[in-house]
Amino acid sequence: MSGRFVRYPPGRGNVWIPVDDARSCAAGLSLLTFSKPMPLTAQRILHAGARLAGPWILPGRRERWDAEPWLPVLKSAEEAIGPFDGYAVYHRPQSSREGAALLLLRSGRPVGFLKARARAGEVEREAEVLQMLAGGRRPGFRVPELMGTGSADGMAWLVMSPMEPIPCRPARNVPAAEVAAQITSLLAGLPRPEGVAAHWEPMHGDLTPWNLRMTRGPVPWLIDWEDAGHGPPGADEVYYLATRAAVFGGAVTPTDHLEAADYWRAVVIARQADDKGLADRLLAALDRLGG
Repeated sequence: MSGRFVRYPPGRGNVWIPVDDARSCAAGLSLLTFSKPMPLTAQRILHAGARLAGPWILPGRRERWDAEPWLPVLKSAEEAIGPFDGYAVYHRPQSSREGAALLLLRSGRPVGFLKARARAGEVEREAEVLQMLAGGRRPGFRVPELMGTGSADGMAWLVMSPMEPIPCRPARNVPAAEVAAQITSLLAGLPRPEGVAAHWEPMHGDLTPWNLRMTRGPVPWLIDWEDAGHGPPGADEVYYLATRAAVFGGAVTPTDHLEAADYWRAVVIARQADDKGLADRLLAALDRLGG
């Protein structure tokens, strides 16, 4: 499992795409989610080209990814879900949110999506939420199935079922209030930590257009539940509307969720070193949403 990779996209290079065979290369390209039309179109062209012509179509220098630190986690995950012979790698681009994930491949086909974190709480929280949501009826979104979880060499990990290995696009026109209300209802049993305000509600905690991903069909996948917890009423709705406005523009209608807008202002300010341009746009959108 030590093949060659190309770092993608250019300039950021946080996704390591395997280029030893066509099917693995195309699956690796599916890890990227672009918001803008031109990068999304380029991704789709590369994905189709990789499947038809082979991985040589992907530009960039061929490199080796250092798998040594991941070997204990990979072995532990393999014991839980069965064998795999390749992977594509996603590194979080934000400096404040360290971590990586691997799309596990068997003969180029995705068999699992592995996350590992030094902070076990993030993995444990997402595993807990996925277990709560397993098998439930969710008309507004789809959720991956938890396949296994554990720890190895000081890292906590979980494996979930993969999405379809095709380029996806962010869901920018979902009814945010309805989706947020559904999340609150589905997570009603989420334990409330001591000190959390009694009127705060369960939330996804990172409800954005790019965490609601369209693949095949009209129902998006809702992923990245590791920030699930409790927040002010309307927190998920406000954050979705703010992130959509920050990335795609458009009019923003003030909401009554003033506490939620203030909550997200504090979060964005704490993370603004990750991407100051996006943080500034988010703060401007939150100001408009908060009236």
